[in-house]
Amino acid sequence: MRGLKTKWGRSWLRSLVLLCGVFVLTGCASSWSAKVTSYQQWPAELYQARYHIQPQAEQARSLEFQAVADSVRVAMGAAGLVEGGPESRLVVELSYGNPMQQEWVDRYVDPYDPFLYGGPFSAGVWVGNGGGPFGGFYRTMPRYASVPVDIYSNTLKVVIKDSLNEMAEVFNATAINKSDRDELINVIPLLAKAAFTNFPGMNGQVQEVRFK
Repeated sequence: MRGLKTKWGRSWLRSLVLLCGVFVLTGCASSWSAKVTSYQQWPAELYQARYHIQPQAEQARSLEFQAVADSVRVAMGAAGLVEGGPESRLVVELSYGNPMQQEWVDRYVDPYDPFLYGGPFSAGVWVGNGGGPFGGFYRTMPRYASVPVDIYSNTLKVVIKDSLNEMAEVFNATAINKSDRDELINVIPLLAKAAFTNFPGMNGQVQEVRFK
């Protein structure tokens, strides 16, 4: 009998561990999104043209810019575009940054924070079993409050120009992702992928692109 209980206990513990793992994986399955605004005048013939990423003077020797350019190359390759040399017809210009500003957002506030919430006795409900004044407990009700948060606008802008048409713009896309962390370089590959989603798209199109 004791061995049966021990076996059942191990089986129950194994099931509990697996269940916790499922909850953890489910919680990690979040999505990332960016707002993409694009303009294009893209003749079909340009799909056969090669492109060259042209850095600005202050970008030419920047290792950071080279990393950004590599991410854009991957996204452009996935869109069917082929890189060439400096003599290529299409000239690609890149700019990026993450300006920070404060925004008010609704967030769950710690009920025991006296500065933001008012302390544990600001709002709540008494839960009792009818057995006298000590037959229950006080449960603080959850609340949401507007709090100031530093928000970074992670931004990548890609402009493609046609050198055989007086450097006229043929594609112009800006991808913006907002985050409460300073993580521009980490999200550049996603911004580049978002900028070339549904390439070349409609002229003057604004779309929200989401990735798992």
